[in-house]
Amino acid sequence: MKRNLYLNLNTGRFMKNFSKIEDNFYNDGFVVVRNILSKASIRNIQKEIVKVKKISIKIKNPHLHLTQDNKINTVHDINKYLKKGRIIQVSKDKKILNIIKNLLKANPKVRNIEFFSKPKKTGLKSPHHQDNYYWKFEDKKALNVWIACDKSSKSNGGVFYLKGSHKSGLKKHVTSYAPGSSYKIPLHVIRKLKFEKIYPKLNPGDMLVHHCEVIHGSHENKSNKNRQGLVISYKANNSKPNSKLLKDYKLNVKKNINFLSNNR
Repeated sequence: MKRNLYLNLNTGRFMKNFSKIEDNFYNDGFVVVRNILSKASIRNIQKEIVKVKKISIKIKNPHLHLTQDNKINTVHDINKYLKKGRIIQVSKDKKILNIIKNLLKANPKVRNIEFFSKPKKTGLKSPHHQDNYYWKFEDKKALNVWIACDKSSKSNGGVFYLKGSHKSGLKKHVTSYAPGSSYKIPLHVIRKLKFEKIYPKLNPGDMLVHHCEVIHGSHENKSNKNRQGLVISYKANNSKPNSKLLKDYKLNVKKNINFLSNNR
């Protein structure tokens, strides 16, 4: 029987649904949970994002990336300067934390908060990659939560996954020279893989949770619809990255940012 990838916590049967969440997450590398946030919460997040964008521009955040027509595509490291408000509250939401705690088998800790604006017509693509190639957690106890603020699908550059690819280990990555994504898996490697590509369809308030080693990415947004998403990255509280590998990665990020800055 095909497993249901789309789970709804509003049924009141949390434990039964959680077993499905866990099953999908570990078998497929990702899971969609419907209606994790209300429409009112999403509206508040969208209002706060407007402020975040202004702050990020003002402080010249090096991890802010623009489209070719100078619209904001991604903003990283929001938690470094945003200490209160609706976004911070969402990162501490008990329902979300309960899911993450059970998936990590440990108390979760926020490691990063990002916003993927991906505006209509010019939103940038994100090449195939695995988050843990960036993060360097040897115990793999880290994951990403992706909360839709707009409708998201293949048609407007929604995220895609290679289903089950987290079970095959980290792949070779090379420098991407792409805004917001310092490394990518080369296409010649991707072409040899046999995993099914899945494009989840999301409504505002739906949540994606994906494993730190599942291969994923997204295409350009050439549609007439924005595709905004709030991303919260969690790790197990006691997990630490490989310090040497992380240092090397951060040096490469700086090179990537400098390259992009000099070639705009």
